[in-house]
Amino acid sequence: MNKNALLGVGGVVVGCLVGYGIARSPLAGGVGTTKAEAPAGCDTNLHASLEGPVIAVGNQSVAGAELPENVRAELYELTSQNYLRARELLEAYATRFALAKEKGGMINPSKVPDLGELLADKKVSEDDVRKFYETNKKSFPPNMTFESISKNLRIHLETQRNQDGIRKTMAQLRDKKAYQLLLPSPCGPRVAMDFAKFPTRGDTNANETLVAVGDFFCASCRYFKSDLENFLDKHRDTIRYTQVITTEDVNAPVAQLAAGAYCAKRQSNDAFWKYSERAYNTPYYLLQKNAGVDEVRKQAVTLATEAGLDAKSFEKCMTSGDGMDELKTVVKNLKASGADKTPSYIASGRRIVTPNNPAVLIDILTQSFPGSIKPATDSSASAKDNAPMAK
Repeated sequence: MNKNALLGVGGVVVGCLVGYGIARSPLAGGVGTTKAEAPAGCDTNLHASLEGPVIAVGNQSVAGAELPENVRAELYELTSQNYLRARELLEAYATRFALAKEKGGMINPSKVPDLGELLADKKVSEDDVRKFYETNKKSFPPNMTFESISKNLRIHLETQRNQDGIRKTMAQLRDKKAYQLLLPSPCGPRVAMDFAKFPTRGDTNANETLVAVGDFFCASCRYFKSDLENFLDKHRDTIRYTQVITTEDVNAPVAQLAAGAYCAKRQSNDAFWKYSERAYNTPYYLLQKNAGVDEVRKQAVTLATEAGLDAKSFEKCMTSGDGMDELKTVVKNLKASGADKTPSYIASGRRIVTPNNPAVLIDILTQSFPGSIKPATDSSASAKDNAPMAK
C-alpha cells in the first residue's frame, strides 16, 4: 500500500507557490521589518509583493494595498490555501526524514525513504473483517453476502488503520519536536474594523490582540475551540482575546442564537462569555436549521437562563430586535473588512491563515506572537500561569 498517497498531498503545489514568492523567504520575519508592516513569522517577500503594484491598466498601476477590502481578502485566501498545501507537503516529507533519521545516521535529503519502508503495514485479520461486516450489516444493500464484499472491506479497514497510524506518528513527532517547519506564513491584510467594544478576555493592557470571528453553527469553530482556549490560558498576560459572533444568514431563524450573544453582551462582558459557552456546546440536533424563529429564540432564552443572565431583560432584547440589529451591523462590517468567513482569526490587526488542524493553528499563532509567547518549559511559571483563564 502506498503510504505516501495516504497523506493526500501532491507536488503540484510547489510550482504554484514559487509564483507567489513563498520559496524566496526561507527565514521567518526578515531583516529590517517592523511589526506594523510585517509581523515576525510572515513571509515578508510575499507580503511586499501583495502590497506593491499588482496590476497596470494603461498608464495607471494599482497596488495591492489599494485594492478593495473584499478583493484583498480573496487574494489572501488564495495565498493562504497554497501555504497550507505547501505546509502539508513539507510536513509529510519531514515525517519521513525524521523517521529515517531515528533509524540511524545522517540522511541524504534527496534520498529519503518512502513511508512504506519506514512504517509497517497495519494488517487486518479475517475476524476483524467479519466483525466489521456484522456490525454494519444493516447499512449494506440487501442480499450482499460477506464473501462478496470481504475483499473490499479488508482494503477499507487496512487503509483506515494505515491512515490512523500515519496521523498518530506525525502527532508524536510534532509533540517531541522531532522536526521544525521553517516555511513562513503569508502576512495577512490589515482588518479595518474597530473591535474595541467587543467582549474580551485576558489582560486589557496586553501588547498583543487576537480576535476570533465565529458562528455557533461553524463546525471548525467548535473543533478549534478547546485548543485555542488552552493556548490563551497560557498567554493571557500578553495576549488580549476578543470574540466576535456572526452568522451565515441574518434572515435565517438560527441567526436568533447569534443575536442572543449581543443581548447577553448588553448585560455584561461576563454574561456574553457564559451565554456563548453554552451556545457553542449546544448539540446540533437542538439547533436544527429548519426550526422557526420563535423556537430558536426560545432556545436562546433557555441558554441565557441557564447561564444565570437576567432572563426578562434578555427576552425583551430578543423580542425588540435590538440584539438582531447589532448582529446585522457586525455582519455588514465584517463583510466590508474581508473577515466574514468563519472561523477567521486576526492577530494584532492582521488576518492570519486558518488551517483545518488545531495543532497547525496553534503553531501559526505562536509564529504570529513571537515576542509574547513564553517557553513551554518555563520552570518559573507560577500557579497563576497554570490557572484557567477567568470566564
